[in-house]
Parts: sequence; C-alpha cells; structure tokens
Amino acid sequence: MPQASGERTEKATPKRRRDARKKGQVVKSVELTAAVVILMIYLGFSAFGPFIMANLKSFMREFVSGTYFSLGDNFGENYTRIYLIILKYFVIICGPILAIALFGGILLNYLQVGFLFEPSLLAMKFSKINPLNGFRRIFSLRSLVTLLQSSLKLALVAAVVYKEFEKNFVTMTNLINLNIDESVSVMISLISTILWKSGLTLFILGVIDYGYLRWEHERELRMTKQEVKEEYKLLEGDPKIKSRIKTVQRQISMRRMMQHVPTADVVITNPTHYAVALKYDEKTHNAPVVVAKGQDYVALKIKEVAKEHGVYIEENKPLAQSLYKMCDIGQEIPSELYQAVAEILAFVYSLKK
Repeated sequence: MPQASGERTEKATPKRRRDARKKGQVVKSVELTAAVVILMIYLGFSAFGPFIMANLKSFMREFVSGTYFSLGDNFGENYTRIYLIILKYFVIICGPILAIALFGGILLNYLQVGFLFEPSLLAMKFSKINPLNGFRRIFSLRSLVTLLQSSLKLALVAAVVYKEFEKNFVTMTNLINLNIDESVSVMISLISTILWKSGLTLFILGVIDYGYLRWEHERELRMTKQEVKEEYKLLEGDPKIKSRIKTVQRQISMRRMMQHVPTADVVITNPTHYAVALKYDEKTHNAPVVVAKGQDYVALKIKEVAKEHGVYIEENKPLAQSLYKMCDIGQEIPSELYQAVAEILAFVYSLKK
C-alpha cells in the first residue's frame, strides 16, 4: 500500500483489513488464551476430581506394593512394564484435563482470529533471521514496554498464588499426619483454588490486553484520505478510463445498430427528436421488430442512413414516441401498435409493389 502524506484519519477499508490479515496482522491476546486454558483446567479438576483421585490412589497403591516388579524378569523388562503402566495412568488421569484445556485454547484462538491459514507466512525470510533486525526488535521501545507489561502481569499472578499458599501453609505442613485419601483431597482442593484465582486474575488482565491490542490494531490500519482514493481507483477503476470505455462501447453499439438500418422496411420519425427503424419478416417473427432507434443526434444519423439506402421514412409523432419508449432494439412491437404499424407497412409495400 503506497504511503501518502497527511494524517491517518480514515477507517481501514475491507481490502486493507484483508491484506493485513494475509500478512498475519491480527488481534490476539496471549494472556487471554492462557487464562482460558487455566480456567478450563480448573473446570477439568472440578468435573473429574473424584475420577482423578480414584485412579491416582490406585496407581500409588500398586506402585508402592511392588505389583509391577517381577523378580524373575530382568531390569529391562521391569523398566518397560513400569513405563507402559505409568503412561497408561498418565493418559487416564491427565488426559481429560489436557483435552479440555486444548479445546479451550483452540476455541478462544478461533474466536479471536477465526480460521487463518496462509502458507506465505511459513516461508523463510532473511529478515526474520537477520541478527541485526533481531537485535533491533529485542532492544526496541516496544519490546521494553512488552517486557514491563509481562513482568507486571506475572507479578500479579504470582502474588495471588503466594497469597493462597500463605493462607494454606499450616494445612500443607500437616499433610504428613493425614492418610493418602485426605492428603490427595487437600492437594486437589488447593490446586483447584489456585487455578481459578490465578486464571480469573489472568483473564481480567487478558481482557484489558485484548482491548488495548484491538485499539492499537485499528490505529495502525487507519488510512489517509489519499490512500482511500487510490484504493478506490484500484478497485473501481479510474473514472476517466471508465468513461472512455463507456464511450467506446456506445460507439461500437451505434455502429452495429446503424448496420441494420439499410435492412429496415420503414423508419418512423417524430420528425427530429425520435427515429425508429422497423423490419418485418413473417418467416422469423410474428410482428415487426425494432432494428434501430435513437433520439436527437442518433435519430438524425438513422434518417441519413435510411435516405442513403432508400428506406422509406414516415413522419408520425405519436407512433414514433410510443415505439421509442415501449420497445428495445431487437424486440417485437407490442400488440396495441399493430394496427398503426400495419397501415404504414401496407403503404410501403404498395409503393414497392
């Protein structure tokens, strides 16, 4: 998009937005996505808590009891068996929560960006791996502001987590005096509380961040009035060129129309404002057909061509006006004009014998 002088006061056009989207310039808040993922994990803990506890206790009981070991097997066989069993329990215990978190992350990314697949964004570009450009990006003012914002967000979330640990410090120190069921229940409750509080804090920050990113994105997409005009010319075409094309099209259409005037049986005139050329062929049409019509200058040219080729010209003001207004070129005349036209054609045919 060519840059023009002047202030960017105009909203981005649809084309400008499409071009920006193809370049990967979209509004997307990483914090908001992370917050939704954390909250979805919390929902997973809340929904599958008893299921997780039951499988976790079963795994710990079997592992501690040595059920997975066999003295008759070598170390490699025991290691493989233990690895497969741990993987199975990991999928059973963590699978539902990870699936919910993955669904939440994908859904929120789609709501923010929509479906976007641009292979051109995956192409290798030297500017992306250029150390000098990377150094400029790292130490730019924008990167510094982003770092400060991220540090502030991290500090707020860390404060929420620390506050929750501080409030439950005594409970955590007494876990050693509880049985496995009670310990697991307390830990899941603590983890769930930390998840929803930190997720809610991050969600609020993410909403604010998304609003700011959208405002900044709209500001960067703004256009000058000159850019809007140039884009309009590209989309609609230069008005001068369009006018020239229309003029040429009218000239071509007029030449084609004038080629049919010599084949007409009669030209009915107003006498100066309108001229309509009619032709009747009983083998191909049920009624006379308008082969040419025009007003003012075009009407004058039709009469000139008709005189040159000996086509009879009949002056009939009401009939000429009716034919001009009611019929298009190539169209048969309406039935209400049959009588008037038939009388004229009969007279013309009598002259031609």
